[in-house]
Amino acid sequence: MNTLVSTASNVDSPAAVPSSCEPTPHVSGVFLWPVYVLLLAALLTFCDAFSHVQFNVLHYATRGRWELVIGQPTGKVFVGFCRIALFCTAAGWAMFRKYPAPTLFRGLLSAAIFAAMYFASGVFAAHPMILFNVFLLAWALQLWTFTHDLARLVLFSALLGVLGPTFEGMISSTGVFAYNEPHIYYVPVWLSGLYLNGGLAVAATISRVERWRTGNVR
Repeated sequence: MNTLVSTASNVDSPAAVPSSCEPTPHVSGVFLWPVYVLLLAALLTFCDAFSHVQFNVLHYATRGRWELVIGQPTGKVFVGFCRIALFCTAAGWAMFRKYPAPTLFRGLLSAAIFAAMYFASGVFAAHPMILFNVFLLAWALQLWTFTHDLARLVLFSALLGVLGPTFEGMISSTGVFAYNEPHIYYVPVWLSGLYLNGGLAVAATISRVERWRTGNVR
Protein backbone atom coordinates (compact mmCIF):
# COMPACT_ATOMS: atom_id res chain seq x y z
CA MET A 1 0.00 0.00 0.00
CA ASN A 2 2.75 2.42 0.93
CA THR A 3 4.45 1.56 -2.34
CA LEU A 4 1.29 2.48 -4.30
CA VAL A 5 0.95 5.83 -2.49
CA SER A 6 4.59 6.62 -3.10
CA THR A 7 4.21 5.77 -6.77
CA ALA A 8 1.10 7.94 -7.10
CA SER A 9 2.79 10.90 -5.44
CA ASN A 10 5.69 10.62 -7.83
CA VAL A 11 3.31 10.64 -10.79
CA ASP A 12 1.37 13.66 -9.53
CA SER A 13 4.46 15.72 -8.65
CA PRO A 14 5.87 17.99 -11.38
CA ALA A 15 8.85 16.60 -13.22
CA ALA A 16 12.21 18.03 -12.28
CA VAL A 17 13.61 20.46 -14.80
CA PRO A 18 16.64 18.92 -16.51
CA SER A 19 19.83 20.71 -15.69
CA SER A 20 20.46 21.25 -19.39
CA CYS A 21 17.39 23.53 -19.49
CA GLU A 22 18.71 25.84 -16.81
CA PRO A 23 20.15 29.14 -18.00
CA THR A 24 23.89 28.99 -18.36
CA PRO A 25 26.38 31.81 -18.69
CA HIS A 26 27.51 32.48 -22.22
CA VAL A 27 31.14 31.60 -21.67
CA SER A 28 31.89 31.52 -25.39
CA GLY A 29 30.67 35.10 -25.64
CA VAL A 30 33.77 36.27 -23.79
CA PHE A 31 35.77 35.58 -26.94
CA LEU A 32 33.71 38.14 -28.85
CA TRP A 33 35.73 40.96 -27.32
CA PRO A 34 39.20 39.81 -28.48
CA VAL A 35 37.69 39.24 -31.92
CA TYR A 36 36.15 42.73 -31.83
CA VAL A 37 39.50 44.31 -30.87
CA LEU A 38 41.35 42.45 -33.65
CA LEU A 39 38.73 43.34 -36.26
CA LEU A 40 38.81 47.00 -35.25
CA ALA A 41 42.62 47.05 -35.38
CA ALA A 42 42.53 45.33 -38.79
CA LEU A 43 40.05 47.92 -40.11
CA LEU A 44 42.24 50.79 -38.90
CA THR A 45 45.36 49.20 -40.38
CA PHE A 46 43.63 48.69 -43.71
CA CYS A 47 42.31 52.27 -43.76
CA ASP A 48 45.74 53.62 -42.80
CA ALA A 49 47.37 51.74 -45.68
CA PHE A 50 44.93 52.60 -48.46
CA SER A 51 43.92 56.08 -47.27
CA HIS A 52 46.88 57.72 -45.55
CA VAL A 53 49.99 55.90 -46.76
CA GLN A 54 48.71 55.38 -50.30
CA PHE A 55 47.79 59.06 -50.66
CA ASN A 56 50.96 60.28 -48.97
CA VAL A 57 49.16 61.80 -45.99
CA LEU A 58 51.78 60.36 -43.64
CA HIS A 59 54.97 58.35 -43.81
CA TYR A 60 56.71 55.88 -41.48
CA ALA A 61 60.33 56.05 -40.47
CA THR A 62 60.98 52.34 -41.03
CA ARG A 63 59.92 49.68 -43.49
CA GLY A 64 58.36 46.36 -42.56
CA ARG A 65 58.90 42.75 -43.58
CA TRP A 66 55.34 42.67 -44.86
CA GLU A 67 53.51 45.70 -46.23
CA LEU A 68 49.93 46.13 -47.38
CA VAL A 69 51.20 49.06 -49.44
CA ILE A 70 54.73 50.25 -49.98
CA GLY A 71 55.82 52.33 -47.03
CA GLN A 72 53.60 50.86 -44.31
CA PRO A 73 55.28 48.49 -41.80
CA THR A 74 51.99 46.65 -41.51
CA GLY A 75 52.88 44.38 -38.59
CA LYS A 76 54.02 47.24 -36.37
CA VAL A 77 51.09 49.41 -37.42
CA PHE A 78 48.65 46.62 -36.61
CA VAL A 79 50.15 46.21 -33.12
CA GLY A 80 49.85 49.94 -32.54
CA PHE A 81 46.23 49.96 -33.65
CA CYS A 82 45.54 46.98 -31.38
CA ARG A 83 46.43 49.23 -28.45
CA ILE A 84 44.09 51.95 -29.68
CA ALA A 85 41.35 49.39 -30.35
CA LEU A 86 41.79 47.89 -26.88
CA PHE A 87 41.41 51.29 -25.23
CA CYS A 88 38.36 52.17 -27.34
CA THR A 89 36.76 48.80 -26.60
CA ALA A 90 37.39 49.00 -22.85
CA ALA A 91 36.14 52.59 -22.60
CA GLY A 92 33.18 51.85 -24.86
CA TRP A 93 32.22 48.76 -22.88
CA ALA A 94 32.38 50.70 -19.62
CA MET A 95 30.05 53.38 -20.98
CA PHE A 96 27.73 51.49 -23.34
CA ARG A 97 27.42 47.88 -22.19
CA LYS A 98 23.92 48.67 -20.86
CA TYR A 99 23.13 51.11 -23.64
CA PRO A 100 20.05 50.21 -25.76
CA ALA A 101 21.68 48.63 -28.79
CA PRO A 102 20.94 50.15 -32.19
CA THR A 103 20.01 47.79 -34.98
CA LEU A 104 22.75 45.80 -36.66
CA PHE A 105 22.26 47.91 -39.77
CA ARG A 106 22.74 51.12 -37.75
CA GLY A 107 25.96 49.83 -36.24
CA LEU A 108 27.35 48.74 -39.60
CA LEU A 109 26.29 52.06 -41.11
CA SER A 110 28.26 54.01 -38.49
CA ALA A 111 31.31 51.84 -39.17
CA ALA A 112 30.93 52.35 -42.93
CA ILE A 113 30.61 56.12 -42.49
CA PHE A 114 33.80 56.14 -40.42
CA ALA A 115 35.67 54.11 -43.06
CA ALA A 116 34.42 56.45 -45.80
CA MET A 117 35.64 59.46 -43.84
CA TYR A 118 38.99 57.80 -43.32
CA PHE A 119 39.27 57.36 -47.09
CA ALA A 120 38.15 60.95 -47.69
CA SER A 121 40.87 62.22 -45.36
CA GLY A 122 43.38 60.72 -47.76
CA VAL A 123 41.79 61.86 -51.01
CA PHE A 124 41.05 65.41 -49.83
CA ALA A 125 43.98 65.92 -47.45
CA ALA A 126 44.88 69.11 -49.30
CA HIS A 127 41.69 70.72 -47.92
CA PRO A 128 42.01 70.26 -44.16
CA MET A 129 39.44 72.81 -43.00
CA ILE A 130 36.82 71.52 -45.42
CA LEU A 131 37.45 68.01 -44.11
CA PHE A 132 37.17 69.18 -40.52
CA ASN A 133 33.86 70.96 -41.15
CA VAL A 134 32.41 68.02 -43.09
CA PHE A 135 33.46 65.59 -40.35
CA LEU A 136 31.96 67.83 -37.68
CA LEU A 137 28.70 68.15 -39.60
CA ALA A 138 28.53 64.39 -40.19
CA TRP A 139 29.08 63.80 -36.48
CA ALA A 140 26.22 66.15 -35.58
CA LEU A 141 23.90 64.51 -38.13
CA GLN A 142 24.75 61.06 -36.83
CA LEU A 143 24.05 62.17 -33.27
CA TRP A 144 20.62 63.29 -34.43
CA THR A 145 19.82 59.72 -35.53
CA PHE A 146 20.63 58.23 -32.13
CA THR A 147 17.67 58.24 -29.77
CA HIS A 148 19.19 57.35 -26.40
CA ASP A 149 21.56 59.05 -23.99
CA LEU A 150 23.00 61.70 -26.30
CA ALA A 151 25.02 63.22 -23.48
CA ARG A 152 26.96 59.99 -23.04
CA LEU A 153 27.55 59.70 -26.78
CA VAL A 154 28.85 63.25 -26.94
CA LEU A 155 31.12 62.66 -23.94
CA PHE A 156 32.58 59.43 -25.33
CA SER A 157 33.17 60.70 -28.86
CA ALA A 158 34.61 63.97 -27.53
CA LEU A 159 36.93 61.92 -25.30
CA LEU A 160 38.24 60.07 -28.34
CA GLY A 161 38.35 63.33 -30.30
CA VAL A 162 40.82 64.72 -27.77
CA LEU A 163 42.78 61.67 -26.63
CA GLY A 164 43.15 60.12 -30.10
CA PRO A 165 44.98 63.02 -31.76
CA THR A 166 46.96 63.63 -28.56
CA PHE A 167 48.15 60.03 -28.50
CA GLU A 168 49.05 60.13 -32.19
CA GLY A 169 50.91 63.39 -31.64
CA MET A 170 52.92 61.85 -28.82
CA ILE A 171 53.87 58.87 -31.01
CA SER A 172 54.66 61.12 -33.96
CA SER A 173 56.94 63.27 -31.78
CA THR A 174 59.18 60.22 -31.24
CA GLY A 175 59.78 59.91 -34.98
CA VAL A 176 57.90 56.64 -35.55
CA PHE A 177 55.74 58.28 -38.21
CA ALA A 178 54.90 61.79 -39.33
CA TYR A 179 51.98 63.49 -41.02
CA ASN A 180 53.19 65.38 -44.05
CA GLU A 181 51.02 68.43 -43.29
CA PRO A 182 50.53 68.67 -39.52
CA HIS A 183 48.66 71.61 -38.01
CA ILE A 184 48.32 71.04 -34.26
CA TYR A 185 50.79 69.03 -32.18
CA TYR A 186 52.13 66.96 -35.09
CA VAL A 187 48.67 66.03 -36.45
CA PRO A 188 46.23 67.50 -39.02
CA VAL A 189 43.32 69.58 -37.80
CA TRP A 190 40.74 67.17 -39.28
CA LEU A 191 42.00 64.20 -37.21
CA SER A 192 39.86 65.11 -34.19
CA GLY A 193 36.75 65.10 -36.41
CA LEU A 194 37.64 61.64 -37.65
CA TYR A 195 37.93 60.39 -34.07
CA LEU A 196 34.58 61.98 -33.18
CA ASN A 197 32.83 59.86 -35.80
CA GLY A 198 34.89 56.84 -34.79
CA GLY A 199 33.51 57.24 -31.29
CA LEU A 200 29.94 56.93 -32.57
CA ALA A 201 30.84 53.83 -34.58
CA VAL A 202 32.42 52.21 -31.51
CA ALA A 203 29.43 53.10 -29.32
CA ALA A 204 26.95 51.64 -31.81
CA THR A 205 28.85 48.41 -32.35
CA ILE A 206 29.94 47.90 -28.73
CA SER A 207 26.37 47.79 -27.46
CA ARG A 208 25.39 45.39 -30.24
CA VAL A 209 28.29 43.02 -29.47
CA GLU A 210 27.40 43.10 -25.76
CA ARG A 211 23.87 41.94 -26.59
CA TRP A 212 25.29 39.07 -28.61
CA ARG A 213 27.67 38.18 -25.80
CA THR A 214 24.83 37.92 -23.31
CA GLY A 215 22.73 35.82 -25.67
CA ASN A 216 20.30 38.53 -26.75
CA VAL A 217 20.61 38.21 -30.51
CA ARG A 218 17.66 40.40 -31.42
